[in-house]
Amino acid sequence: MRKVLTLWATIFAMAAVAQDSAAPDYGDFTIDAEINSLGEFHTGLGTLDDGSEAYKLGVCDRVRLSFGWERKNISMKIAAQHTGSWHNGSHENTAGKIALHEAWAKMTFGKGFFAQVGRQALSYDDERLFGEHDWEPSARAHDGLRLGWANERHQLHAIASFNQTADVVDDIHYGTSASGGRLYKNMQTLWYRFGADEEPFRLSLLLSNQGVGAAKGGGVNYMQTFGTYMDYAKRKFFFDASLYYQIGTDRMGEDIRAFLMSGNLGLQFSPKWRASIGDDYLSGGDGMPGTNRTFNLLYGSYHEFLGSMDYFGYGAIPLYGINDLNAKANFKPNPKFGMTMAMHWLCSGRPINNYLKDPIEEIKDPEKIAIMRRYNGKYRFAQNLGTEIDLEASYSPWQYVTFRAGYSMLIASETIQLFKGADAGTVHNWGWVSFDLNPTVFSTRHRR
Repeated sequence: MRKVLTLWATIFAMAAVAQDSAAPDYGDFTIDAEINSLGEFHTGLGTLDDGSEAYKLGVCDRVRLSFGWERKNISMKIAAQHTGSWHNGSHENTAGKIALHEAWAKMTFGKGFFAQVGRQALSYDDERLFGEHDWEPSARAHDGLRLGWANERHQLHAIASFNQTADVVDDIHYGTSASGGRLYKNMQTLWYRFGADEEPFRLSLLLSNQGVGAAKGGGVNYMQTFGTYMDYAKRKFFFDASLYYQIGTDRMGEDIRAFLMSGNLGLQFSPKWRASIGDDYLSGGDGMPGTNRTFNLLYGSYHEFLGSMDYFGYGAIPLYGINDLNAKANFKPNPKFGMTMAMHWLCSGRPINNYLKDPIEEIKDPEKIAIMRRYNGKYRFAQNLGTEIDLEASYSPWQYVTFRAGYSMLIASETIQLFKGADAGTVHNWGWVSFDLNPTVFSTRHRR
């Protein structure tokens, strides 16, 4: 009897193997999920507080469900997400705030060539100009076509996108759409990268052309951004640097001549400690009509630069530019826990002249008059805007789970009080905690 059972078991096993080997290749299928909750309190986040309001409290969520599929030379991803604030209005969900974050298909053609079409995140270099901006609940994605080629040391991408909305006249330097993202009529970008990930030195080149609806007379005005990013890391020494220049015409029809320079230099003192100093300089104008010299940050992850309180990210670069001299330190005693500390000394990119258009005798606020009289000549103000301190800690007790917390403080100057309308004597605070759960809940792999 035992021999009979063994024989039948062998027959069934061989049949199952034969059937599996004959089955078609359905490819690899994966389901990823994410739940992210962010709670925060602040007096003056993104815009200065005038000292008249109490602390503001809020909690926002992001829920994302992603489906990925891959087979031989074809792959695709569909990611739906819901974003919103706790009980924003009604206890019943009638807003329908569910949207597609990503929906793309990708084809590879051999010898390193590929084509990717659909809604996709664009993330390049340090994400200063193109980034997913994942800190924001809705994050950022573009509808377009991306063509690329890569080998062991070289990468080349070409991107094209356009917006079919007829009345897109979003301000190229300051404006945002109602959904929080800047809109363009069309955009074309070339990106080249030299150097493998394991090499100490890498260099990138970028050329981007974007068109926005003209504010006067219709039509489309175009701006070009071109420049380079490089980074180097060997033994205990590391640095990175960026240089970009912008030309063209802005939405108002003015010529653009603007630039960005940045550099960071650091040391890895031990496996647990590293520190760096850096400077980000974005050009600005003189406040008078004529050439636009205020640099446009395009579609970068603004939260990573110019201070975590986002006074000068999110497209709100001051008319006179910004100079951010910063120092950072990172402490990571083990793979589960880490801390980051940063200090930013923020100044305008150039001396501030004629910022206030009203003559001093027409200003009613005696405090503003006193501040203005401390400076010499006709409306010339100090370039110091303030000092910001950022602290952040992260802890991952289990796989797929991360807790984060942070605190930031801005000590504003009298100069920023003049054109932000806030009390320079008020210390502006922002504290936050977040919980992130992002597991792969299902994955299957078929025989090939």
